[in-house]
Amino acid sequence: MHTMLSTWQFNLLTGLGALTVLLAASNGWLFTQNRADQGVLNQNQLLVQQAGGHEALYREMVKALAELGVKGNDAQVLNMLAAQGLSVSVNAPAAPTAPAAGGADVATRKGAK
Repeated sequence: MHTMLSTWQFNLLTGLGALTVLLAASNGWLFTQNRADQGVLNQNQLLVQQAGGHEALYREMVKALAELGVKGNDAQVLNMLAAQGLSVSVNAPAAPTAPAAGGADVATRKGAK
């Protein structure tokens, strides 16, 4: 019985073994990179979810600034809102018996940030 490998068989098996080691190392590196990227993605998703809750607060702040700017005829406040891409228009009172004397509507301009 002949159990010795020929030279070409030895070289082939050595090459396949080296390739297997390289593929295993690459797989480990890709795994760790994937986990790191997933961590960053999870942090970004959390940030986006938290920002959604702040949108209502931001909208109320802008509305309050617009109403104060209109009531006090404050050009600086209105100019600041305009610089941020927000236009302010004054609404007429809905009914003469309404206690509020009209408000301000705030709309974003197209193409604004």
